[in-house]
Amino acid sequence: MEEFIIGAFLLLLSASQFQFCNAENRYSHYKHLKVKFVHELAENGRFQWKSLTVLFTEDAINENSDWIFELNVPKVMIELSSIDYSSISLTQPTDAYLILTTEQSTKTTANSIEKLLISKQLDSSKTFLIFSKKIAATLYVLNDLDLILVEDTNSWNSKTGIVNKPILRFSRYRSLSSLELAELSGYYEGGVLKADHKQILFDQSFNYRDRPVKVTTFNVPPTTIDCKEGKDQICGRDPNLIRVIGEVLHFQPVFSSPIQIKSKLGDKLENGTWTGLIGEVSRGETVLGVANVFMTLHYMEQVEFSYPYDISCSTFLTPSPELWPQLYALIKPFDLSIWMATIFSLFIGGLLIQIVALTYHKLFGSRDPLRFFGEAMIYNAQSITGTRSGSDEKSSWPVRIYTSNWWLFCFLLGTVYRTGLISWLARSPILMAPVDTIAQLVRSDLTPYGYNTFVRDLAQYSSDPDTIQLGGRLKLVPPNMTVQFLMGKENFNAIFENKHYLKYLSMKILPSTMHDIAVNRIDPRQRLHVMHECLRSFPVAIAMTPGTPLKSAMTQIIHQLNAAGIIDYWLDTVVHSEVAMTTKRYKKKEPFSLHSLEGAFYLLLLCYSIDIVAFVAELVFHRVWSRRFPNNNVRIN
Repeated sequence: MEEFIIGAFLLLLSASQFQFCNAENRYSHYKHLKVKFVHELAENGRFQWKSLTVLFTEDAINENSDWIFELNVPKVMIELSSIDYSSISLTQPTDAYLILTTEQSTKTTANSIEKLLISKQLDSSKTFLIFSKKIAATLYVLNDLDLILVEDTNSWNSKTGIVNKPILRFSRYRSLSSLELAELSGYYEGGVLKADHKQILFDQSFNYRDRPVKVTTFNVPPTTIDCKEGKDQICGRDPNLIRVIGEVLHFQPVFSSPIQIKSKLGDKLENGTWTGLIGEVSRGETVLGVANVFMTLHYMEQVEFSYPYDISCSTFLTPSPELWPQLYALIKPFDLSIWMATIFSLFIGGLLIQIVALTYHKLFGSRDPLRFFGEAMIYNAQSITGTRSGSDEKSSWPVRIYTSNWWLFCFLLGTVYRTGLISWLARSPILMAPVDTIAQLVRSDLTPYGYNTFVRDLAQYSSDPDTIQLGGRLKLVPPNMTVQFLMGKENFNAIFENKHYLKYLSMKILPSTMHDIAVNRIDPRQRLHVMHECLRSFPVAIAMTPGTPLKSAMTQIIHQLNAAGIIDYWLDTVVHSEVAMTTKRYKKKEPFSLHSLEGAFYLLLLCYSIDIVAFVAELVFHRVWSRRFPNNNVRIN
């Protein structure tokens, strides 16, 4: 009997040891499966996770969760029970969230995650990998999240009823996916994922189920303008972009204007809140905001941005360039350096001709007239103007060889001048150089204006003295003053805005000197001028409420539209077509008139005046000389 009891005890002990070893092996197998499953998602899938944020409860870490430390993905561990929602910030960059909890703490964990999602401390557009069935169901009902639920289970043979090896059963819940919910499930047994399982886990399709999406925008020509078909509709590049994205992602955009009329884009108030478009999007009153919105640092602190679809240059609109007096037409073909080189060559060339002729005269006694400096200078002037070619027949052969080469130089110089003069006179009207740089604007008498204090803020952090001086001189546009009055009535102002808008204004606003001329009859060269130098360039993007799932889905669409040139085309139809239309309409061709050639007549008048003065001086000199020295007078027959 004792032997029987001892044998039974040994049998029970061996059975318990076998069960313990079997349970240990089973846990080790599950642990290995979980690590491989996470690595499969991080390395081989479309997710390409490079970082994980692990959210856990204390009992979940203590209860067989040491496998999390074997992951080769960089991770941040955050215990949910220790979070102070008023101070904690979980906005560090991450590619996914891994949630560990137990059945006992499921409700507490769900409440904590829900609070973090509402406070925007968790990015709801990321993927949530959860190892708890109850918490996944709770989060799925409350939010449009991308959830992957993983359970420990076993595979079994339905025919024999024999339990096989341990596996992981997973389910993917995406309410915004194009796939049906019934298809989002599968299992993982440690090998290579099957094709249908990869389709479930790595699905990137997006379907917003025809939901209405509020979009804040306002009239900022040419990116957003009123449609010609209806006054209540808005057109342009930015609204068209939202409509195309809505067609692809299956949502209905509902456009509205900001409540604050005076500050449409938005200003920061003393209490830290924002008005206008930025304020409405940051508070979640609207989901999207488009109005040529710049991706600036103070905006990025309030809202999220899509991938940029344009680079906008911020510069100044200046008055139209002034007309050059036609009197200066004769000197404009050459700049100052060429004129100085021409005068220097004329003097040196005449001096060298005189030296060559004078040397030959002393050696061989020739009577070459070019040995006199005055004759040499007159010959040079005639060569440059093209009234004499080659050398004088009375000159000696050395002088002729020199003057022939000199005439070739004068021929080239005169041809260039005449060609430039004809081209310059054909340009009607002739305009002075406009203000094209920040340095020129600072040194001019123009008063810079802006709709906000951006230039002043930029000047505070700039080391450029011109930018600092410009920020100090900037004035804000008064609320009751329009751009038409600021730039059309006054000719001493400049206004700061993005280049697209300024080009549009230059086509619509008459310069201050042309109020009696129709807009489409103005020579484009005489319109208001957009400065070439940019004070600052900013990427332009769609402002979005933080955490919206639309952000990741928009990127590929924006890339495709940009690559196809469609976004530029939408802008061209408003800006460049207007420029082409006004340029095409201006076909006024005027022949040369007395006004066009007034410079030549002024030059002739100046020469006549010099000749008269010289002739009078010569007569006076002759009279005085003949009276003092009457015996030295020589009569010339």
